[in-house]
Amino acid sequence: MNTQATMWGDDLLVRATEKFTETTGVPIQIAACEQPTATGRFFDALVYISDGEATKAYAVEIKRNLTGAKLGLATEQLKGAPYKGMLVADYINPNMADRLKEMDLAFMDLAGNAYLNEPPVFVFIKGNRPTDTKQLGLIQKPTRAFNSTGLKMLFGLLTKPELLQQTYRKIADETDVALGTVGWVLNDLRDHKFLFEAKGHKRRLTQRRRIVEHWVGAYPEKLRPKLLLGRYTASRHRWWEDVCLDPHQAQWGGEVAAEILTDYLNPENVTIYADAIPARLILEHRLQVDPKGEIEILRRFWEPDELRTNIDRSAVPPEVVPPFLIYADLIATADERNVETARMIYDKFLSEYFG
Repeated sequence: MNTQATMWGDDLLVRATEKFTETTGVPIQIAACEQPTATGRFFDALVYISDGEATKAYAVEIKRNLTGAKLGLATEQLKGAPYKGMLVADYINPNMADRLKEMDLAFMDLAGNAYLNEPPVFVFIKGNRPTDTKQLGLIQKPTRAFNSTGLKMLFGLLTKPELLQQTYRKIADETDVALGTVGWVLNDLRDHKFLFEAKGHKRRLTQRRRIVEHWVGAYPEKLRPKLLLGRYTASRHRWWEDVCLDPHQAQWGGEVAAEILTDYLNPENVTIYADAIPARLILEHRLQVDPKGEIEILRRFWEPDELRTNIDRSAVPPEVVPPFLIYADLIATADERNVETARMIYDKFLSEYFG
């Protein structure tokens, strides 16, 4: 077993490379663990693949339980790497395999599925199913800090860091969670080395970049679906440009918020975070109920009055949600232009604290 990968704390990469070589006959060498990119990000590992004549380096991102959001996060993290990117996962289903091939993103998993386009070597294997999900690492005990309630509390701690020094009751009140939730979330963070708290010292989040990765990966599955108030469609393109939202009732999120902050996107989907369905807005702009509509209204899970003191609010208008949430929503789409815009938002608003 590769010593460096063991030190990294996860042998998924080792097992995936062994399976790839066993299946294809192409040797892979794990050269190094976490490495920086030119943009200040980090990728998980560096591997070398030999075709018998030449050796090529790949920057690797490792993702368990791969989802669209985690794919978006992986592509964002690989940008700026000095080598071609590769995704390593415990299992990649056929639909995801086709998507990765279309993106020309090399991949491999523990079931032997793989894609590599490095002439004269071409590999594309899909449809292999895991034989033992426990052995493959597909089943992981979820951490309480990253379930739906924990995500709400973590959002408050990440966007308002001074809150971490408050009493449990204050944290509960400000993040709208039960008092008992605070203790087990902090304990969970401590157990996973994400929180440092020594006697007589302030609490301090460690590995904040890792916390952000976990939050962004979990949010679309664990919390976001529970927030949906309704979906609608509009007959007029860019109707939202004529809307002046009251930030105490609703705020722009997703692509519209990103367009406001960067002037880079032409939003195809509209996201509004609100305390309740904005009936007047729907009536005035003749929005029609549509389960597949491009307009989504989500319940806001934080107090808007707190936003003015957040670390990332200095250049953000009040009618826009915190940039951290915009970043998460864009990454979840795994759309190339959205991911590129997410990177711009990260660099401008978040990198100083989360980097």
